Amino acid sequence: MGLFKQSRPRGFHHEFMFVDKRKDVLRDIEERAQNSIGIKQKKDLSSREDRIRGAFLNATKYTRRRNERRMSGGFILSTGIILLLIILLVVIWKFLLYI
Repeated sequence: MGLFKQSRPRGFHHEFMFVDKRKDVLRDIEERAQNSIGIKQKKDLSSREDRIRGAFLNATKYTRRRNERRMSGGFILSTGIILLLIILLVVIWKFLLYI
């Protein structure tokens, strides 16, 4: 059974066609130089993500109205009113139980 060596499949190696390796090397050298000097480069990934997320959130009327209500304090106000009513009902219920 072990007379012949089983050949292994060839590994996958993909060369990108439109990549300038020289630019990548220069960018890496610049980043290392800035890091060694102490200049920190800002990468605004979070702001980019927020812009993308905001584009989808404001796409529908329902979400737009909900966000406007939250920003104006309507969400907190309605939550506060509901919480106040629950507390009031519990107090009335306890009061009626003791009478």
